[in-house]
Amino acid sequence: MQVVAIVVSLAITIVAVALAVAAVRQMLGVVRMGQPAVGRTDQPGQRWKHMFTETLGHTRMLQWHWIGVMHWFVMAGFIFLSSLVFGAYLQVFDAHQAFPVIGHWVVYEWPVEALSWLTLIGIVYLIAVRQRNHPRSKGRSSRFFGSTFWQAYFVEAVILAVVLCGIVLRTVEYAMLNDAEYLAGHPEAADQGSVLHFPTTFFLGDLWSGLSLTTLENVTYAVAMVKIVISMTWLIVIARNITMGVAWHRFTAWFNIWFKRESDGSTALGGLRPIMVDGKPLDFENIEELDEDAPLGVGKIEDFSWKGLLDLTTCTECGRCQSQCPAWNTEKPLSPKLLVMGLRDHAYAKAPGIQAERAAADGVEVEHSDTMTKEMERPLIGSEDLFGVIDPDVLWSCTNCGACVQQCPVDIEHVDHIVDMRRYQVLVESNFPAELNQLFKGLENKGNPWNMSPNARLDWTKGLDFEVKQVGNDIEDLTEVEYLFWVGCAGAYEDRAKKTTQAVAELLHMAGVEFAVLGDGETCSGDPARRAGNEFVFSMLAMQNAEVLKETKATKVVATCAHCFNTLKNEYGEFGTQLEVVHHTQLLNRLVRDGRLQPVAPGPNAAETGKTITYHDPCFLGRHNQVYEPPRELLGVIPGTTFAEMPRNSEKSFCCGAGGARMWMEENIGERINVNRTTEAIATGADQIAVGCPFCRVMLSDGLTLQQSKGEAREEVEVLDVAQMLLASVKRAPDDVAVDPVQATDAEPTAADAADADSVTDHTAVGAAAAATATDAPTPDSSDVADLDEPSTGPPDAADAEVAREHDVDIDAKGSAEDESTAHGLTAPAEAGADETDDEPPKS
Repeated sequence: MQVVAIVVSLAITIVAVALAVAAVRQMLGVVRMGQPAVGRTDQPGQRWKHMFTETLGHTRMLQWHWIGVMHWFVMAGFIFLSSLVFGAYLQVFDAHQAFPVIGHWVVYEWPVEALSWLTLIGIVYLIAVRQRNHPRSKGRSSRFFGSTFWQAYFVEAVILAVVLCGIVLRTVEYAMLNDAEYLAGHPEAADQGSVLHFPTTFFLGDLWSGLSLTTLENVTYAVAMVKIVISMTWLIVIARNITMGVAWHRFTAWFNIWFKRESDGSTALGGLRPIMVDGKPLDFENIEELDEDAPLGVGKIEDFSWKGLLDLTTCTECGRCQSQCPAWNTEKPLSPKLLVMGLRDHAYAKAPGIQAERAAADGVEVEHSDTMTKEMERPLIGSEDLFGVIDPDVLWSCTNCGACVQQCPVDIEHVDHIVDMRRYQVLVESNFPAELNQLFKGLENKGNPWNMSPNARLDWTKGLDFEVKQVGNDIEDLTEVEYLFWVGCAGAYEDRAKKTTQAVAELLHMAGVEFAVLGDGETCSGDPARRAGNEFVFSMLAMQNAEVLKETKATKVVATCAHCFNTLKNEYGEFGTQLEVVHHTQLLNRLVRDGRLQPVAPGPNAAETGKTITYHDPCFLGRHNQVYEPPRELLGVIPGTTFAEMPRNSEKSFCCGAGGARMWMEENIGERINVNRTTEAIATGADQIAVGCPFCRVMLSDGLTLQQSKGEAREEVEVLDVAQMLLASVKRAPDDVAVDPVQATDAEPTAADAADADSVTDHTAVGAAAAATATDAPTPDSSDVADLDEPSTGPPDAADAEVAREHDVDIDAKGSAEDESTAHGLTAPAEAGADETDDEPPKS
C-alpha cells in the first residue's frame, strides 16, 4: 500500500504543479496585456495594512454576518490546514512521521483540530446557503443566478473531502500512538497520544481500537494518498479552467485588494478617475496632439488597465453585487456579476489572438484558429445579433449607485469599468441613448441639463425676505463670507428643488452664517456628462467652474445636491481647486448642535397629530461619501415626529434611479427603479419621505405621484428635503412653548458612524457668529422649556403644515401608468417649455 501511495502521490503532484505553473503564466500574460494603471503602488505600508485587514479580518465579507463568519472559518482552514497536505506527503513515506521541529507540539495541534471542525461547519453552512438560495427555487432573485454551479460544487466538495481526510488522519494517528505494539518500541509516545494532544478527535480514535498496527499504517497511507489526490485534482482542474474565479480568487484576491484604487483602504467610489492614455490623464486642451489610435475609454478588452483585467480574473461569482443592484432588481439586463463574467471570459478567449498579433509584430508567425479569429472580431459593446460581449442595454442600465462596489468582497471596481466603456461609446463611437443628445446640448450651450438661460440661475431668490449675496455684485470675493453656497442646476431651475434651495438659504440666514452664491457665474458641475461618458463636456464645465472658484477665492463650499457635492469634493482637485465641501445636512446638523438653529416643539393647541418620517439615502451622499448620520440626526431632533427606517437603508440603501445620467434617460425595461423605492417608502407608513438630494426628490416625487394616481398611496404622503422639514420646525409658532438648544450629532461623520473622515472638514465655529457659542444664545425661561431629548408626543402645530406648504409645490394629481414623462424623472421646470438566508440583506 505504501508503494502505491508514494507513486500515485508523486505522479499526480508532478502533473498538477506543471499545469499550475503554466496556468499562472497564462494568467499573468492576460493581465499584462492591459494598459498601465497609475497610482496603484503608492503608500505601500497602508496597502499592506489594508490588505491584511480586509483578508484576514474579513471586513467586507462580514457585511453579511454569519456568511462572513463561516467563510472566515473556510479561509482560515484553507491557509492553516494546507500545512496538513504537506504532512500527508510525509505520511505516505512514514505513517508515524510528524512535522520536523513542530512534532507533536500541543500549541500546533489544538488550532489544527479546532480549525478542522470549524472549517467543516463553515463549508456545510455555505453549501446550505447556496442550496437555499438556488435559482431553481428563487429564479432571478437568487444571487447565484448565472453563476457557474459545477465549479462551485466542485470547490465545495474538495474542501469538504480534504477536511474530512484531515480529521480521519488525526483519529488514526491517535490510535497508532496508543497501540500497544507501537508503545513497546516507542515508550516516549505515551505522552504524545494523550487526550491533551487530541482534544476533539480522541473519542473517534477509539473507534480504530482492535486493529493491528500494520492495518493502521496502511489506513494512514491510503487516506494520506486520497487527500493528496483530491488536492492535486483540484489544482489540475483550476489550472485547466483559468476563469474559475470561485477557486482562483483565494490566490488573486490578495493582489487585487493590495492594488485597489485607494491606498487608504476605501472602496473605488466617490470621484471617477480621468481617461488615461499611456498611463497619463488625457489633456483635452492638447487633444490635437493625441495619437489617432489612442483609446478614449475602453472600446476593446485590451483597453482595460492591467488592474481592470485582474478585477475580472478575481470575481468569485458570489452574486453579492447582483443582489444589491437596482437595475437587476427591477428586471433589467444589467447584473454586475454577469457583466464581469462576460468580460472575463472574453478576455481569456481573446488573449491568445492578441498575443499572436504582438508576436507577429516581432516577426514570429502564429497560426490563427477559426475560434481565435471570431473572438478577435467580436465587438465589446453590441447586441446579440452582432455577437457583442456586452449588450448596450446592459451598459446603459447602470445608475452608478455603487452598490456593487460597496458589496464586493474582493474590491472589483465595477463603476469605473462601466464608465470607461461608456466613454468610448460616446467619444469614439457616438453610440449612446438618444435622450442624452438633449442633455449634452444643454450642458454645452447653456451650462445646465435643462437648457435654461444662465440668467435665470438666481430666480430662486425671488420671494425671500433677505438679500442673497452674489460674488461680483455684492461682494468682491468669497473671503468676505464663510461659505460659497453651490446651488446646482436642479436647485436653480427645478421647481421642487428650488424649495430646498430656499429652505437652506433661510436656515443659514437665520443661523447667522455668512454665505454667497455665484449666480450666473456658476455652471453645471459636470456630473451628468461624466457619468454618461462624455468626458469632453465634463472637462469643459469643470475647467470653467474651477477657474471661477479660484478667481473668487473659494475655500469652503456647501452643496444641496449630492451629485454636485461628490463632484466638487472628489473630482475638482484634478483641476487645481482646494475645497472643503460639506453637504447641507452636515452643516445644518452642526448648526443645530451649536444651538444656532432651534427646532420648536408643537404647542399644546396643535390640531395635527404627529407625523412619521422615513429617510432615503442618496447614493452619492451615502455609499459614495459615507454620510449617513447627519440627515438622520436632523430628522431625529424634529419634535412631534416618529422616524421609521426602510428595510434597505444606509450602505444597503436602494437607488432612486437618477444617477449615472439615468435621470435624463427613459426607463423602458422592467419595473421603474423610482417606483420600486417609493413603494418601499410608502410601506413604512410614513407621512413624509425625507431626501437629501434634488435628483432623489424628483424621482421619488414622480414615483409617489404614480402610486397615488393608482390608489396605492395616501394623498397626504409627501416627499420633502430634510432642510424643508427642519425649516418648518424652526419657524413653527410655539404658542407658549420654548425650547433649549438641541444637542445633535456633529455634522462630521465619526469613527463610530463608520464614516469617511474626509467627507467634511472639522469646524470649531460657523459663519459670521464664529465667536459665539451655544451658551451665548438667550436662555429661555426654565418654565417654558420643552425637553427635546425625546420626540414630543404631542401633535404638531397647524402652522407647521402652513410653513411646509410655503416651501413646497403641490404634488401633481395627474400621472398614471401610461404617463411616461412624470414617472421616470424627466419632470422639467415650468418655464422649460420656452426652450438569501436570514443573514442576507433584504432584496426587492
